Amino acid sequence: MNFNRLNRTLTASLVALSLSACTSGDDTGDSATEGDTSSTSNTGSTSTSTSTTGASNSESEGTMSGTMSGTATMGTTDSTESDSDSTTTGVDTDPTTTTTTTTTTTTGDAECGNGIQEPGEECDDGNLDPDDGCEPDCTVTPSLCGNGEVDPGEQCDDGNTMGGDGCSATCKKEGSGTCPQPDDYISCDGGNSPTWSQAFGLGCSQDQANAVVITDAALTSASTTAWKVAKGFGSYHINNDPNMPLLYSPQEGESFLMVSTGDITPPNGQGIVIEAAGSQEAGGDNGNDDSDNLPAPMSHLKGSNNGGGGTPFMNCDGVNDCSDTLYDNWNLGSGDPNDKLTFTFKAMVPEGAQSYTFSFAYFSSEWPDWVDTTYNDLFISWQVSEAYTGNVTFIGDAPLTVTALDPYLSTDGYTYDEPQLKGTGFDGDGFFNLGNAGSDWFAANQNVMPGEVLHMTFMIADMGDEVLNTLTIVDGFRWKCEACIPADDPKCTGEVPDPNCCGVIEPQ
Repeated sequence: MNFNRLNRTLTASLVALSLSACTSGDDTGDSATEGDTSSTSNTGSTSTSTSTTGASNSESEGTMSGTMSGTATMGTTDSTESDSDSTTTGVDTDPTTTTTTTTTTTTGDAECGNGIQEPGEECDDGNLDPDDGCEPDCTVTPSLCGNGEVDPGEQCDDGNTMGGDGCSATCKKEGSGTCPQPDDYISCDGGNSPTWSQAFGLGCSQDQANAVVITDAALTSASTTAWKVAKGFGSYHINNDPNMPLLYSPQEGESFLMVSTGDITPPNGQGIVIEAAGSQEAGGDNGNDDSDNLPAPMSHLKGSNNGGGGTPFMNCDGVNDCSDTLYDNWNLGSGDPNDKLTFTFKAMVPEGAQSYTFSFAYFSSEWPDWVDTTYNDLFISWQVSEAYTGNVTFIGDAPLTVTALDPYLSTDGYTYDEPQLKGTGFDGDGFFNLGNAGSDWFAANQNVMPGEVLHMTFMIADMGDEVLNTLTIVDGFRWKCEACIPADDPKCTGEVPDPNCCGVIEPQ
């Protein structure tokens, strides 16, 4: 035996087996092997050689086997490049040819909610919240202008589709918004049948540049005679000159709203209400609500100091009367309102507006006999606003009643047989031979928050009984571009208050 030849043969076989074992194991490097692997067996010699060439690109698993025989045997492995996992499988042990093939599986489907916008997705904000513009299936929610949320494609969304308030009807920014000036407003209370809200100067268009835009307007009165839209009241002309307008003429447009705890005579052919002398003393129950409560959202409880009271207009609780003016007068009237009439509306405050104003005149047959008594008829204007919630028509520390107005009526108002009351029914001695009184036109001012929805509610009621009428005229609700001055400011507490003070401003 040729031991040298046997030794070389054994050595070559061990090398071949060793290389075969290495190439059949798992390659767990960072990339896969791309290339050709050849194994050759030669007859007439027991030597076996293996050659491997290639570049490392992705992870692969391979199995290679070679068969030593008297004929040449070659095994070839083809690797396919893929972005996903590649698995090399299949060993053919045919005595003449061994072939290895490659299978590729793709697992790169889009995953909605991972924060990466992948092919097939319209959006991906990293969550599956359906309320933020990107739906759980990663499609975009269509924009809905006016829903109060800035959707994709919108520059703004103030919760409405009106222009002139800083955000257009298509939710595009309009700059700083507008504040209508007096000459900008249009009137719509002419003709034969304007609504009560139009007579008050409201709702003439849906454009904030020329109108007070309102919603949810309602007047509640079982009696059809407790309110009227009129073009004048009484028969006295300014300066007692028949060529001048009536003292109680509209402050804007052609009409105003009248509300009463009694009954109002229908307007004449000229649209003017003229009452018989002293007739308002005789009024009784007009059929309106007598329940012992205030209409929502009004409250007689003190709302300043976070509901504790004592700091009027400061630290409002947002629910009760931050003026603190209603509590004592409600109790003075024994909490017993009768013949109640209410009207209410909501208004969109322009971005440029800081406050509002309206005009009114007040008449009562309760004066002077029932001043400081239970029969203290109330007229309340109430607002709900981010700026202030509570009674608006207050004089000093009292709401609008004959008691609060007594100092004014006794000096500057119109009383008894004064000619200014002619034709109002609050003139002369009536059925009970009592006094009567009326005011000139007052103004009421209060602040608001630009861009908010203001909620206004008005009520008139007999207090403590159902007789002796009280009547109020209201007109000319308008936005103001400047804020009103706090009622406790020295400009408002002096003998001649600034006309822009908050609350009721007496005529000068």
